[in-house]
Amino acid sequence: MKEAAGEANMTVITIILIGIIAAIAIPLVQNAMSSSAKQGCCTNLGYQWNGGKCYSINSDGTRGAEVGVDQYWNESEKTCAHDISN
Repeated sequence: MKEAAGEANMTVITIILIGIIAAIAIPLVQNAMSSSAKQGCCTNLGYQWNGGKCYSINSDGTRGAEVGVDQYWNESEKTCAHDISN
């Protein structure tokens, strides 16, 4: 009986630890995926992604002005702002 109680305690501790790890990891993964999606939208439209921001590219190939997030990202739908397939 003593072994069964110890095993049940370990199960509870394991479940709690899994919950804590999931609570920390899920927001980190979602943030990384959102950032990757924004980067893809930015570069697919011909801009340059640098330091978490999107920039235009000057005619000489240098980095230009920062592009507003609404020009490449639709925040409400979490998709690219422009359909580049057309």
